[in-house]
Amino acid sequence: MSSRSCNFLRRVAINGNSTLRGCRSFGGEKVIKAVSLDLWGTIIENEKGPLESYTLMKLEALRYSLSKYRSIEIDDLLRTYMKIMRYKDTIPPRLFARILALLQGFEPSNPVTEEAVRAYEEAVYAYKPKVMEGAQILLEYVKKRGLKVVVVSNTSFSAKAIAKILENSGLLQYIDYIVSSADTEVVKPNPRIFYAALKAVNVEPSEAVHLGDSCVRDVIGAYLAGIKPILLARSEEAIELCRQIPELRVVKSLEEVVKVLEEASSLRTR
Repeated sequence: MSSRSCNFLRRVAINGNSTLRGCRSFGGEKVIKAVSLDLWGTIIENEKGPLESYTLMKLEALRYSLSKYRSIEIDDLLRTYMKIMRYKDTIPPRLFARILALLQGFEPSNPVTEEAVRAYEEAVYAYKPKVMEGAQILLEYVKKRGLKVVVVSNTSFSAKAIAKILENSGLLQYIDYIVSSADTEVVKPNPRIFYAALKAVNVEPSEAVHLGDSCVRDVIGAYLAGIKPILLARSEEAIELCRQIPELRVVKSLEEVVKVLEEASSLRTR
């Protein structure tokens, strides 16, 4: 892909924002100073099924709090949730909970609503997710190299909630900063969510790599931001879709990421 095409795509991706990043590859001259990570399906396992256990935890907490004022059936709340769930990754959790409460007949000014909203967000603080195989080994390696580690996630969780579940799973100690789409109201592949994470740790996009399992959200998002992408391939379809991305590194396991970083000519301890 030419630099002209790359810059055109970036302009499209960030809606005309004039802050554009140059195209970079693993062969570039910049030193790698940070590793950016997707959350779900990359370092934390996705739950299977139409509704995750943590979603049920949040909805039950909301129902319980609202029921102190007026009886609410969990099935009614679930039906409402299913109708608006497409918005959950792009608005703050508390706002999403207020919308759920409003659709159950509870005004935002009602003190019960505020209590229920708080319960909704905090319900997941006790959630302990399953860590992806190889995640801890990778994170230990990256931190030993003195690199910054950021998490960039499209999720309904706030950054605070992500920190809680990473703490529960023993991974928080390796993480320097977390950016959630629900907090920023910006989702991958928009480059701005990547910029926010790297700015927080004072690292330029050309000095970072991003690892994720989605061709569009992770690989293309990172590439358009000027970050070196690594695809954690779950299927041949993802590999085929992203085959035109210059010098894309593809791995089938987290253990392979260590090898990719070792082989990267620009990697050195700061």
